[in-house]
Amino acid sequence: MPAVWIAIPTFRRPDQLRHLLETLPGVTGRHDVMVLVADNDPVRQEGAAVVRAMLAEGYGLPVTLLSVAQPGLCAVRNAIAAAALDDPAMRFVAMIDDDEWPQPGWLDALLICQAQVGADVVAGPVDSRFVGQPPRWARETLVFRAEERPWGATGMLWASNNLLVSRRAFAMIGEPFFDPRFNCSGGEDLDFLARLHDAGARFGWSPDARVGEWVSAERARLSWVLKRMWRIGCTETMARRKALPGRIGAAKLLVRSVAILGLRTAGLAALLLPGARRVDIAGQWVKSWGRLYALAGGAQDHYGAL
Repeated sequence: MPAVWIAIPTFRRPDQLRHLLETLPGVTGRHDVMVLVADNDPVRQEGAAVVRAMLAEGYGLPVTLLSVAQPGLCAVRNAIAAAALDDPAMRFVAMIDDDEWPQPGWLDALLICQAQVGADVVAGPVDSRFVGQPPRWARETLVFRAEERPWGATGMLWASNNLLVSRRAFAMIGEPFFDPRFNCSGGEDLDFLARLHDAGARFGWSPDARVGEWVSAERARLSWVLKRMWRIGCTETMARRKALPGRIGAAKLLVRSVAILGLRTAGLAALLLPGARRVDIAGQWVKSWGRLYALAGGAQDHYGAL
């Protein structure tokens, strides 16, 4: 029976999904793995078509195909969690996005860190892989730089696109695991991890558990990066707003957000310095405005379906 479920939510990325699925058999090296593909597009079902075609070709790993009719980030992630938890043999869910692919040793690195640290959740770096030749600033900007931490127990984690979650971790928080309030905005993974952190979950980090992520030419544009920073400001604030309800919580967040905006505005002067990371400086300023936008209740529709 599979002890590790590799969970892949997908939405209209058939080529990237195929690449990911083609990569998995060569890097898992285990016999207790189940691949779960959750297609969040009941109309085109491009992801489901890829899975069926690869199974007909004799795919090397067992696959569970799930169709999630309700659109949205939380809907598909909750469907994944329910399907995996329904298997009593499941001990871990390894989450990876459909535009990513694991590097050699990925799954073993996550599991070794989990076992040695006693972690409930383990994450690893995500390396950007550009399609075509990007501008120089794109390779240097924060949005596309892999997060690096030392191996072992770690503090708060921020995303679910390279994440090992234990069965015990799901039991530490109530359902829905991914709050539907974030279904169309994003930030559902941040909220999920924040609730786990507050529940006392132990987090780990494995630098060797690396995945690659495609970065299209469209994403390697200044406009996309600044929109992404705006979105991060929105979703982070929405998660914090949930944790600090009521007028007092809103007031605390407002004071904090205005103060950050003031600091980032003053920091714009650094744009004139030689060698300054201008995109990051501008992005942090835009992110500050995103925080205020979210506090005004305007952050609900940045994302459509996954």
